[in-house]
Amino acid sequence: MSKINLLRARSSYLFILLLLFITACNKCSEEKVKPIVLVEKPEMINEEVDKLLRDELEETDTTKFLFLAEDTLYATKFLVELYSKKSFVHLWTDKGKRNSAADSLMNLLSAVDEYGLIQQDYHYHKIDSLIKTSRDSINKKYDAVKLYEADVLLTDAFFTLMVHVSKGRMNSDSLTFEWHPEKLDTNLVALFDQSLFKNSFKITIDNLEPRDTAYQSLKFALKMFKKEFEGIEWDSLASRESDSITFNDRLKQRLILSHDYFDEYSGNDSIKLLKAIKNFQCRHNLVEDGKIGKLTFKALQRTKQDYIRQVELNMERCRWRELPAEKQFVWVNIPKYEMKVMEADTLVMSSRVIVGAPKTPTPLLKSTIRYFIIYPYWTVPFSIATKEILPILKRDTSYLRRKNFEVLDGNNRVVDASKIKWKKYSKTYFPWKLRQRIGDDNSLGILKFNFNNKYGVYMHDTDNRKLFAREMRALSHGCVRLEKFIDFASFLIRDDSLKYPIDSLKSDLLKEQQKYVYLKRPLPIYINYYTAEANGFGWVNFFIDVYGRDEKMIDVLYKN
Repeated sequence: MSKINLLRARSSYLFILLLLFITACNKCSEEKVKPIVLVEKPEMINEEVDKLLRDELEETDTTKFLFLAEDTLYATKFLVELYSKKSFVHLWTDKGKRNSAADSLMNLLSAVDEYGLIQQDYHYHKIDSLIKTSRDSINKKYDAVKLYEADVLLTDAFFTLMVHVSKGRMNSDSLTFEWHPEKLDTNLVALFDQSLFKNSFKITIDNLEPRDTAYQSLKFALKMFKKEFEGIEWDSLASRESDSITFNDRLKQRLILSHDYFDEYSGNDSIKLLKAIKNFQCRHNLVEDGKIGKLTFKALQRTKQDYIRQVELNMERCRWRELPAEKQFVWVNIPKYEMKVMEADTLVMSSRVIVGAPKTPTPLLKSTIRYFIIYPYWTVPFSIATKEILPILKRDTSYLRRKNFEVLDGNNRVVDASKIKWKKYSKTYFPWKLRQRIGDDNSLGILKFNFNNKYGVYMHDTDNRKLFAREMRALSHGCVRLEKFIDFASFLIRDDSLKYPIDSLKSDLLKEQQKYVYLKRPLPIYINYYTAEANGFGWVNFFIDVYGRDEKMIDVLYKN
């Protein structure tokens, strides 16, 4: 290619990049050059602010975010609609001073941490500063531009707060910021107008936030936690290896500060410390053995602010979720390693579960259990067959016999595995299916509960039941392993005593023959991720962030 053609090609490439950059920036409007409007007489300031509102907003492109006072405003569409409806009259000040409506809303914004939200997301300090500095103490003149900016920012703050408190600030899948007011089933402008007329901003926000027990319990627990530990801070606990002599004293002081150690306990110092450690472990869903193991020590590193943020993050998750509409449903909480069956707000049964490992996480989903299989086959997923089992077969073909596997061809016919030369196959070329025969040593155990989902996961028994005693139970390839599988199956058929009574289940479990049992009443299942739960009395339990989802949320929400 000649130098001239090369330069032309580079120029074209740079031009395309420039177009892409301009297109990407079109989402936000450019901040206009600020006018200077100084007013000497207080009675004239209202008129000048109204003029600015009309001049600046009347022709604003409502498809773009508004950039104002070095802040990005997401509620442009609603701002313009509201001010147009109000004939571009200012809302929050009178002759340069805050009115009663502004006082009420600012009081609400000053306390948004009660809702697990962050004050700076609602321009609080900027609004306060703009209004306080709008009158120059030297020349005694009012700055109409500052009052205009404060008016728009305060209006945007309430629109934003309504959306955030009801539907959250983030995309539940990508854990990135999102702005989707259309999720609210209400007219935001009409609701704003009504709140302004009645000066009922807090009532509006309280009515918009989730009303379910889980959210309200976390909100109350957050309030009680802050009250209980007001003025109390604690440092991370240095390891025993760094100073073994003083470790127990430092541990005791740490547990005293977090209100897990009480002198009122009976027994000597060692017994009191043991009880305190168990208290701490109970609060953190850890094995209550009174020992400072790896997970217990890691939990002891957490500060008071870490706990506050963890409650706030789970309040945010409550805003995302679709609440079960059914009276009966299955609820799996991954970080708690628990499955529970709910019926009309009553806990029917609960069970320990094993969930997906961090590298193969159990997906969040909603589905319906329609049948279960007694003595299921396990057809090995292609990825497991090629990545994990094939390398073993290349070294030891007896693995198939020992693990009770059979090999199927493309037509699902069983073939003689001894005639297959495993070394010629790879991750990219593997025309076989591996299937584990039924039996108590099957990886799925003797019961498999099926529900449709795009991830190909299900709930099942396991041949390795001793793993349920582990503290950390993120061990599977994504499926949920259930400890109380027979209790659960019995619950599923409780309403089908004529067609399939409990005696039939007991009999079929003894036969070692595969059988499909379709449910008379299919049961919804919800698989969720919550690292904190509260009981409604201010007591909150914390769970390990096994998939690091808390960490990702913290990086987005609190990075500034």
